[in-house]
Amino acid sequence: MQSAALSELLPATSTEPQRPGIAVEDVSRDMSRAIERAEVNAWLDLYDAAPADFAARHGLSIARDGDLVWTTCTTIPFIHFNCVKNIGVDGPATEDQVDALLAHYRAAGILRPWFYASPHTEPSRLRCWLEARGLQRQSGWERIFRDATPLAAEPLFAADDISVEEVTPETASEWASFIDAQYRLPTSPWLKALVGRKGWHHYMLRRGEAVAAVRSLFISDGAAWSGMDAPVPGIMAPSFDLDALLGERIVRDGIAAGVKLFVADIEAPRPDRDGPAYRNYARLGFRIAYFRSHYSYLPAHSG
Repeated sequence: MQSAALSELLPATSTEPQRPGIAVEDVSRDMSRAIERAEVNAWLDLYDAAPADFAARHGLSIARDGDLVWTTCTTIPFIHFNCVKNIGVDGPATEDQVDALLAHYRAAGILRPWFYASPHTEPSRLRCWLEARGLQRQSGWERIFRDATPLAAEPLFAADDISVEEVTPETASEWASFIDAQYRLPTSPWLKALVGRKGWHHYMLRRGEAVAAVRSLFISDGAAWSGMDAPVPGIMAPSFDLDALLGERIVRDGIAAGVKLFVADIEAPRPDRDGPAYRNYARLGFRIAYFRSHYSYLPAHSG
């Protein structure tokens, strides 16, 4: 999807005064597809970058059937690595499709595959099909987005003794090691393959000399997905301030690079849709598109 088409899909930025907090948009189905595609494109490229020996050692792969994309990893039980990324997004899902995907994960020895579902997922009874097969809604994230509206010239967030830098080949090992330590993962060889790769921009926030937080951006066809954040605010860390500083740098750099659509998530959602993450993202110009639910088996499920 080209950037011109993205501009047509994006809801107009409201000029009406709004109550404090983040705005919630009634996005179109086509807009939801563009939002999800921004992340899917990032995962496709990320897996394409995986070193062959690393992928073989960990049973790491990504597969697609038309627009449908799903990931597999036999050694690392991490949600993103055993996940159906976009079922029912680009076209209606079928029960046969669900059964085939579950059979694939059973054959690979994966006990807890994950499926995403949003209000735009087709058909709406997809959630019922998942629940009928024993999967349950385990969690979910707020899917948020913004257009290319410039930020104010003056900094929105600031802190003493804090600096944000883009990762270079010289600092790639430090960045990758920080992520692996935060998530307790062995993915440094894979992560380092992303540094300097077209479309990817990785950022480290330092407090003094020490790395304190990281976040990445992947740009493709005018759309940008922001993720690979650590520590995840509200889940892995109590503070949301460091992630806000990273987010501001990413938005400013993305706009300068020609991004028309930014996509990110609030991973510690709140029922009232208020709190530090919501307020920080509102200051950065983000709006809520929808809540995306995550389905899987309960941890004790034997498959």
